[in-house]
Amino acid sequence: MTEQDVAPEDRLRRAVAELTVVFENLGAEHQALRAEEAQTAARERSGTVIRMGEGIAQTARTVSLTIGVLATVHGLRDLGVTYGFSRTAEGGDYTPLLALPSSTEEILDALVYLDEAASTLGKAYAPTKKYPGLAVARCPQQMRAALGGLRAALEAVCAEAAEADAGVAEDYAVTHALLSDLEERVCRTVPAQSAGPSAEEVVAAIRADPEVARAAAAALAANAWTKTRRTFQSRPPPSRRRGAAPDPDLTPRGAGGR
Repeated sequence: MTEQDVAPEDRLRRAVAELTVVFENLGAEHQALRAEEAQTAARERSGTVIRMGEGIAQTARTVSLTIGVLATVHGLRDLGVTYGFSRTAEGGDYTPLLALPSSTEEILDALVYLDEAASTLGKAYAPTKKYPGLAVARCPQQMRAALGGLRAALEAVCAEAAEADAGVAEDYAVTHALLSDLEERVCRTVPAQSAGPSAEEVVAAIRADPEVARAAAAALAANAWTKTRRTFQSRPPPSRRRGAAPDPDLTPRGAGGR
């Protein structure tokens, strides 16, 4: 089922739900950037981290505004408020006064805000020449959820705006691509390192394969020999131990010897 097949109110609810996820997940990234800022001494590096944190904060504000706009759309529709002008004495439109708010105009405003949020994140995570490695998410899991939620909200609002303008999705295709690119580039996670086989697995392998058993025995013997050798090398000669009698074989001749 595409977004166009979903009822208008359901699209609005989905967009607001997705944007709420975005807002909630931006917190961890902003917190991590502020902590990194406090621990960074280099001025240029610190400036880059500060700029990234400000970008996250601005995105959060924009997302909050977008939720408010979509809530306004829902309220206007629920209350039956439609776009219109005051009336003249003859019953025609009286344009010198402001018109009533339009849910269609509010939807288009929401798209502008979503585009602004995506653009702000794109600038925040743009690699710099001196510190390109900083252009990554500190909390990739949360940022992946935020970027995915922003993209899903954009799709829902575009589908809603398409009721009045069928070409609106094409107008925001670049914004959609930007969010997908950011998610792929910024939210890369390092694969978890394997902790290795458990003790039970090692024992089972030794019992099952004689070659493994011989290799394990050889490794243990070599390790034991290495530890023993290091112990003897770290001990001082008998003549240097406190209170030890001099070794006659090590006493120079003419110094009380033969």
